[in-house]
Amino acid sequence: MQQSDICKVGQNFQWNQTNVLGEGRISVIYKGQNTKDNTIVAIKKFGSPLIHDKNFYLRELLKQEELLLRMMQPENFIKFIALEETQNSVYWITEFAEMNLRQEMNLADNCRLSLDQVKILCKNLLDGYLFIINQNVLHQDIKPEGILKKNNQYYYSDMGNGYMISRFLGQNDQTNYQSPQKTLNQIYTSKCDVWSIGIILYECLVGSVPMIFNNETQISPEFTKTYSQDPIYDFIVQCIKYSESERLSWEQVYQHPFVNIQLGIKVDVKIEQTYTQFKEQFLQTCNQVDLYLLIGMSSQSDNTEKLTKNEFISSAKQIAKNSSSKEITSLFYEIAGFKATHISKKEIQNWLNRVKNRLKGDRGYHYPLMNLEQTEQDNQIKNLPILRWTTSLDKKKIKNKSLLSPEVVEILLSIKASMNKFGTKIDELYQKYDPKSTGGLNKTQLDKLIMKIYPEGKNDVVLSHVFQFLNQFQNGKISKEEFQFCIFEIDIQQLHQIKN
Repeated sequence: MQQSDICKVGQNFQWNQTNVLGEGRISVIYKGQNTKDNTIVAIKKFGSPLIHDKNFYLRELLKQEELLLRMMQPENFIKFIALEETQNSVYWITEFAEMNLRQEMNLADNCRLSLDQVKILCKNLLDGYLFIINQNVLHQDIKPEGILKKNNQYYYSDMGNGYMISRFLGQNDQTNYQSPQKTLNQIYTSKCDVWSIGIILYECLVGSVPMIFNNETQISPEFTKTYSQDPIYDFIVQCIKYSESERLSWEQVYQHPFVNIQLGIKVDVKIEQTYTQFKEQFLQTCNQVDLYLLIGMSSQSDNTEKLTKNEFISSAKQIAKNSSSKEITSLFYEIAGFKATHISKKEIQNWLNRVKNRLKGDRGYHYPLMNLEQTEQDNQIKNLPILRWTTSLDKKKIKNKSLLSPEVVEILLSIKASMNKFGTKIDELYQKYDPKSTGGLNKTQLDKLIMKIYPEGKNDVVLSHVFQFLNQFQNGKISKEEFQFCIFEIDIQQLHQIKN
């Protein structure tokens, strides 16, 4: 071992650059050491050019995910130990795992695992996914390389933010574990993760992923012959239906007899959503009054600057009477930090900003979030540090240029020509198609606008691509700034020619 190969970060963590455990889209994972107690750890280095010290938003994504996983320590997620930062990189320090699922399959005979082992895998993945549902996001990047094995149990390595960040890099790597709808850039739902888990289970039993032909998933005759009498067969087949309308939803996944009887998982997914619903109740309360003021008024404390954890729990129960102490305690730690003993108004406000303005366009969500008032949302977006990068659109960093097909370009140019011809102002357009002033056009509203201007453009895939291109901030709504930038400030035809 050469001394030049040794790297250090923080006070206690070091690794050898030659000891690589794996590589992701934007990260490299090393086998490292905690010099404080000499334990072996995994060190995941995010070193993308987009994660330098000036890009606050992407660094915050990684920091918030790590903090959430370290705080909550959810079941069947690898344990997070620490986070370290340098000017150009972010480091996740986690427990060391023996191998990932891909490595286990490569070592197995014919790349197949036993049925009993696959059942352990399935139970662990479904137990862990309840936490993702609880956070009301989609993973979107479940694959064997991201599933870790330790002591014959399986763990998610993250919540999928690597996929989201790779989208900012303009990468759209296709994998066998992406649902057909994602692969074809079509509209998709939380069932995309159902597909991923189903494909992984199928591959573990068969040794390869199924073929897709004529919009149908081709089930191997060998798979049918070997497993058709076992309840896992129907479960996997229902998870990998090509059409989303035929595929199991997450509610149906957790109600399936294989999951209930064979795996012993008996849970109502709606019950698992109560924590997020409880948080939404706090947000709704905040639309009407100052939440901290309300908590402070209902608290018995004389301290107007901070509340203790017990004071927060006691007073919060008066706001959300049906919520449990466990849910409120979880919220306390999410807002103030895992080791916190008090909570301040600033911490509550920062949390409100994060939750109200989370970018859910690429992460997706399991059920609708509350609506936001225009004035409140505008004020939050202007003042929120985490979104400050969005205030200046850069012609040199245009996202989703790969979506500029001739059909998409024609629609964009038609919008511009129509507005110029009739002298239509952007404000007038938004007043008509976003009458409730929700802060931007959603996809349905944009589709209506396009159908009015360009009736020939009724193609779901093309309409989806138009929306994705205009939505440069990738937050699920097209702001006036994005619309102005994409329609009037950049040369669409030139971009299309460069792309081709």
